[in-house]
Amino acid sequence: MISLAKPLSALFAVAVLLTMAGQTSAAAKHVEPTCCAPEPPKPCCYEPCFTYKNHRLFTKKACPFDCCPPTEAILQVVDPRCNCFVDVPVCLPSCCTGVPCIDSRCGMFNRGIVEYEWCCGFKIKMVFKKCGNVDVHYYGL
Repeated sequence: MISLAKPLSALFAVAVLLTMAGQTSAAAKHVEPTCCAPEPPKPCCYEPCFTYKNHRLFTKKACPFDCCPPTEAILQVVDPRCNCFVDVPVCLPSCCTGVPCIDSRCGMFNRGIVEYEWCCGFKIKMVFKKCGNVDVHYYGL
């Protein structure tokens, strides 16, 4: 009797595994995909107050021989804390063409930080603070 117990328990284990594998593959065939596209950001519900800071010390000028004046632009910047966007008016050097590299993260003290950097070396960093204040830092203007 002892000699039959080991093969029967192994056969039972194999049968259970095959049954479970058949059920999971059948269940996988009948399941509808539930993944959705991420929700696009909406306008923020607060009216931000902007503070502009130009950092000229220890930064190389992005366009040293640029004879054209800077152009005004409005960037729709997504606040990384709440997935809503704010229209930020900025001044860009005329040499900034193309699409910038964008880096977005949440920082210390519940601040959202978004950085835009162009190929010419010009960089803008927006810091979203509590109470709706936004600090705009220019590097290379």
